[in-house]
Amino acid sequence: MKSLLNYALFQGVWFAAVWGAAEGRVHLGFLAALAMLAVHLALVASTERARELAYVLGFGLVGTAIDSGLRAAGWIAYPTSDAWMHPTAPPWILGLWLGFAMLPRFSLAWLRPRPVLAAVLGAIGGPLSFFAGTRFGSIEPASSAAWLALAVEYAALTAIMMRLAPRAPRAA
Repeated sequence: MKSLLNYALFQGVWFAAVWGAAEGRVHLGFLAALAMLAVHLALVASTERARELAYVLGFGLVGTAIDSGLRAAGWIAYPTSDAWMHPTAPPWILGLWLGFAMLPRFSLAWLRPRPVLAAVLGAIGGPLSFFAGTRFGSIEPASSAAWLALAVEYAALTAIMMRLAPRAPRAA
């Protein structure tokens, strides 16, 4: 049940982020991710919450930093986030990364022992998610090289996320 809830909440974060960005509401996805984080941490054992929070925040910031680098290099544009005048990726991207980092404990736990499969699914799923964002008008990769960069980014980070994901303590 936790896996299904985790997956459904992430889908809600994704939609809030991408739709919100398309509507010029660059903070909506971040706020949705904070709501997901509150539910997520409530589902995690109290002894594991600090570690889980550090993991989620760490990967949220790493993914956002990489996307900010792609933006600074001119490989990715966020055309509907004109209100976000900073050189970094807009807050909705941080929301997406935070939400994505919450998946390994529950809905993607089955992927943890399969790093090659995690990389392959990341290389496919990350760019597909960005492609869907282009349909909303929220994101715009500059060239085919940008798609390759996204595939490499998501392949590497998905595999690393799965490798480093905190595991739920085993029941006695």
